[in-house]
Order: sequence, then structure tokens, then C-alpha cells
Amino acid sequence: MSKLSPVDLSFLVLEAPTRQMHMTAYQVFRLPRGERQTYIPRLLAAYRSGPVARPFNQKLKWLEGGGVASWETVEPDLRYHVRHIAVPAPGSMQALSDIVSFLNSPLLDRTLPLWECYIIEGLEDDQFAIMVKVHHAMIDGMGALKLFDQCISLSPTDKRMTSIWTPMDKPARSRPRTGRTQAQSLMARLGKLPTDLLQIGAGVAELGAQNLRLKSSTAALPFAATKTLYNNAAVSSERRYGSCEIPLARVKALSAATGTTANDVLMTIIDHALHGYLEAHKAATKDPLVALMAMSIRQEGQEASGNQASAELVPMGKPAASVQERLEQVHASTTRIKNRSAKLPVAVRQLYAMILFGSTTLPDVATAFKSIPSINLVISNMRGPQGQRYLAGAPLVAFQGCPIVPPGAGLNVSFVTVNETICLGVGATPEAVADPHQLTQLILAALADLEKAALPKKAVTRKSKTRKAAAGKASSAKVTTRRKAPAKVAARTRPKTPKR
Repeated sequence: MSKLSPVDLSFLVLEAPTRQMHMTAYQVFRLPRGERQTYIPRLLAAYRSGPVARPFNQKLKWLEGGGVASWETVEPDLRYHVRHIAVPAPGSMQALSDIVSFLNSPLLDRTLPLWECYIIEGLEDDQFAIMVKVHHAMIDGMGALKLFDQCISLSPTDKRMTSIWTPMDKPARSRPRTGRTQAQSLMARLGKLPTDLLQIGAGVAELGAQNLRLKSSTAALPFAATKTLYNNAAVSSERRYGSCEIPLARVKALSAATGTTANDVLMTIIDHALHGYLEAHKAATKDPLVALMAMSIRQEGQEASGNQASAELVPMGKPAASVQERLEQVHASTTRIKNRSAKLPVAVRQLYAMILFGSTTLPDVATAFKSIPSINLVISNMRGPQGQRYLAGAPLVAFQGCPIVPPGAGLNVSFVTVNETICLGVGATPEAVADPHQLTQLILAALADLEKAALPKKAVTRKSKTRKAAAGKASSAKVTTRRKAPAKVAARTRPKTPKR
């Protein structure tokens, strides 16, 4: 039995019927040739047999005397956790979106391990999907992506049917750890404790000085964001989703031309689109938006379970800024935050994240804080598997997620880089963003505007000609809109599939 960390526990405490705290992602594969009748039964049998690894073999247990929670190791019933669903013919991507949205609605059963898997067959073009729903208290986004990458292969001849809950072989240590090295490590950590406490105190004092205007601000402060349309929290469990896919090469070209990072470019076009959406709905703001930016602090070789993440408040660009000016403003903001965060130890950054999470929740539970939110939205960036992947010979076609809508705001924009493609997903309450499809279209338009402004004209012209020449073969970006049943769902362009 192991106790939950404060960060893990926070995702359980913050959860409510109108505020789900589970993560959902689905992968779309194409059935291998010659295995259309046998593949799904074999996959289902493989997924419902064999041992289950941590954290998928743990269930929640509340301890007496203080209400502290721990994880208790159990034997999961895989016939319950692994479900099999068939999409009605003709198995369109819209039908898949309807099913994913519907399955993502209910909360996970807290008397059982907090995860579910759905094998969804019957999709057009001999495709099937694997949807996984797992509570954020068990694992963070980067940890989940790490596990997803471990259970698929770069080789089409690898016939193993592994899942994210399958125990993986751990790499051997380069040299054994003796009692002496363990003791030295413990003493080193104890020796750092006073320094960490001093840094925590210094950080809190600095925030206080900034709040009193005794010191210039290096980051956004809690309760300093302006309330916008995006702060309309959920009044029901309904969520609406949208997605688009952007070639990574386009973002890298902008990053290289402007001396910024790919993350800066993506945050800029998201920010530009957000202001465009507000203007279109006659809800413009005079102040910059503030994003809660999730940041992974997971170290190389660290196990995937639990949450190894921090967060920062990122002030975005000015409302009236051009898209190029907005990129400069976002880059300056993220650079200041990175420089400050680099000086803090992991423990301090996690404590700061806990303070930020707490500040975002207050508007949902206290009326006095509704007019002074800490954030307008959440933005997260993760790196997924690179290169064409296969599951027992079935090629990976698409990877999409359903972002968690945060407390204190009704919007989450997440993007994952998968095989040279940025898969961008929008999750929102209908009160905050009624039409995620419109928002994703504005993001794509902002990308094109930034290319026109920042790239040499010759490069833009050449890229435009290349895109026109390839128009009959593939789309440069695909857009999806999803919302929970029974709401109507806009049609989705079918994802590009690898050649057979």
C-alpha cells in the first residue's frame, strides 16, 4: 500500500459530477491485411489475460483518521475493465466521435482501479480504435504517453499484443546500489532540505512583493486574470471537443525563422485564435489572457505512475497585437518563466503548482472569487511517439485525446506531437466554447497569418505551391468536432491512413 502524493490527491478532491478528472485518449489503427476476421478476437483475448502492472492494479483506499488516501494493490477484473464495442455501419469517424464522447461522460468507479479500456471495431476503411480512460490521480499525461509508446512497435512484423497495463521489462541499472550509496543519497536530500525551505519562503515573499507592486512582476499572479467567456464553468457533465492536425514542419519553420520555440509558436496561434473567437462572439477583452501551462518534470528513466508535473501561469499577448507582435510577447513571457523555474528545485515547483491549482478552484466554490479568476484556460504540450508505429502489425492511423476541462475555467487546449504531426485537441464546456470547430479553424487561420508575416515571401509562395500540388493527395490539416451525446456532432474529415 502506498500513500497518494498531494498532487495525486488533488485530482480526486477537485472531481465532481460536473468536473471529471480522468484523461481520455484514443488511437485509431488499420487492420492488417488477411487478419480482418481474426485480429479483434485475438486482441480482446490478449487484453483480458495476463498480469496487470502498477498503477493499473491499484484501487483507492481512504484511511481512517484524517481522510488521507492510499493505493491498495488488487487483482483487477479485466473483463470489466476491457470492453468491446462495434460501431454501426458504415462506421464513420463521426460515429466514433459520438461513441468516444458518450463513453467519456461518466465518472470512473472509485471502488475499482480507476481506468477503463474500450476496443471499438467496425470503423470504415478496415479501421478500429482503442480508447483508454484513466484517472489523473493515477498518472499524468507524459506518463500515459510513455506507456502508450511502450506497447506499440516500430516494426510491422512485431506481433506482440501488449497494452499500457502490461508489465514492461525494466532496464537494468548500470551498477548496483549499495547501502552506502543509498545512505549518501538520503543524507544529500536531508542536507538540501533547509535550502529548499528557504527557496520556498523566498518564492512566496517574491510573489507577495509583486502583488504589492514593490517589485516588477516576472509572471502572472493568482487572482489577477480578467474574467472572460472562457471562465464560464460547467453546469452539467456535457463537454464539447474539437481537434485539428498541423504538420510539425510548418511550426519548426516558423520557430527557426523567428528565433523562438515551437511551443511559443503554438501558444501564439492559440492565443490569436482565442481573441478572434471572443470578438466573433462580441465578448472581447481589453487584457491579455492568462494560461495555466502544464510542464512535465519527469526525469529520464522515472516510472510512469503518479504525477510528475508542475505548472506556471503564463500571461499571453495583448488583445490588439498583430500575430507577429503576439509571438514576440509570448516568447518574452515564456523565457522569463523558464529562467525563474530553472532556479527552483522540483519540490518547490510542485508546491507552487499545488498553490496554483488551489487558486483556480476557488471561483468554482466561492462566489467572491468568480470575478477574479487566476486563469482563463489550460494549455498543455506533450511529445508523443515518433515514426510510424504498429500494434501487432496494425499501423497507427491517428492519435487523439479529450482534454480535461479545468476548475475555474471552461477551456483546455492540448497538443501532442505524434510522428511529425501536431495533434491539437480542444475540450470545453458548452458555456465557454459552444463551437470548438470554429476555434480550431481560427487556430489554423492564425498559423497561416503568422507564416505570411514571419516567413520570407519566397518560402511562403513555394510552400503554397507545394500544398496546392499535394491537395489531391492529402490535407495539410484535419479538423474534428465532438460533443457528448445527445448533442449533434459536426462531420469529421477522415484521417489520413498509411499506404498498404
